[in-house]
Amino acid sequence: MKITQYSATKKGLIMRKLLIALTLFSIGTSLSIANGEVTETDMLAPIDLSSPEATAYSMMRAMYQGDADMVDQVFAPDAQLRRVSDQGDLRPDGLQRWRDWVGTLSVGDAHETLFDVDTQRFGRLATVWAPFTITVKGDLVGCGVNQFTMADTDGDWHIIFGMDTNAASDTCEDFQAKYSEISK
Repeated sequence: MKITQYSATKKGLIMRKLLIALTLFSIGTSLSIANGEVTETDMLAPIDLSSPEATAYSMMRAMYQGDADMVDQVFAPDAQLRRVSDQGDLRPDGLQRWRDWVGTLSVGDAHETLFDVDTQRFGRLATVWAPFTITVKGDLVGCGVNQFTMADTDGDWHIIFGMDTNAASDTCEDFQAKYSEISK
């Protein structure tokens, strides 16, 4: 009887240590992403819909991983993804087109970096404001701001509406620094 109790106690300690290690890894990954210190390990992490910010970063990871199925998990059914142009034109829903493009990518082909992410949240509704820069195959190809409206459905946050706008491409080289300065 004592041997069984000792083994169960030892097993419990091992499980607690494993749980603590996984929790610390998860917190560390979330903090490094939130601070803009994104590593390839962060970008290859599985989908995380536990918060509005995690959902926004999961959208970027889906693109980085070239995983169109992950895109489907991030967005709610009937969600939209639109763009307002520099001229003020509102472009039609492009979610399916963007999803299909993501599916053509190889791992690491596209990397959208979010910074100065701001979230407004009330109950099961959230809005995420996420400035970005994007590289495709190592070339800086765009920058601007994403805005996502999200809903918490059954404990998971999903994008129900997304919109972005691009900054002039000749401003992308120092867009993050300039945006961070003016948004203080």
